[in-house]
Amino acid sequence: MELSGVAPKQVRHAGEWPLPAPRRAPAGTPLRELQDAMPQCPDGAAPVLSGDGSERAMLIGQAPGWREIETGLPFAHDAGRRLAGWLALAGVGVTHFRDRWYVTSVGKCYPGRRGGASVDSPPSRAEVLRWTPFLLEEVRLVEPRLVLLVGSLAHRLAFGEAARLDALVGRELAWDRAPGASVIALPHPSGASTWLNDPPRAELWRGSIRLLAAHWAALEAGE
Repeated sequence: MELSGVAPKQVRHAGEWPLPAPRRAPAGTPLRELQDAMPQCPDGAAPVLSGDGSERAMLIGQAPGWREIETGLPFAHDAGRRLAGWLALAGVGVTHFRDRWYVTSVGKCYPGRRGGASVDSPPSRAEVLRWTPFLLEEVRLVEPRLVLLVGSLAHRLAFGEAARLDALVGRELAWDRAPGASVIALPHPSGASTWLNDPPRAELWRGSIRLLAAHWAALEAGE
């Protein structure tokens, strides 16, 4: 796969944009019991996630935006289109992503906007503490073979508060909470992020896309 001339901020899904109903595990399974036990968001919305437990690949993001709260579907708006473009470079089509990935996040409710800014806030420390036990149990029950951590908050959850994008993106990783899984880190696809403006960092991003392509192909081949 030739990625040397690909600029990550210019990659974007441009085709049909499916927004199916979020998936849930079958009734009576431990995963469905966990999903049903998750508290509602303060505005009464359901926690945003999609997956039934049959998936071998899992994506962990930061938190939904308000469009995701409207649909209940992770990565339903602009950041999702950029993420889908990135995934497509690795051979993960948008239909694969919607149907065959367990997609969740550190925070599962919309954290609101930063004061005086036009960008969303990250989840508060209290929200992270509230949702972390649910997330770790999702990982345990799904038992993914491939984990994609998207954004700094997901990186810190897995690798501690000192985790930095420069040390994680583009490298093969392992996480003790997902034993046996290949773990890959990506920056957040938000247009507000400036991390990818640096050419050496864009090359780290290309490294993660290449790793993702290799591991996804292995999953597809049943390896």
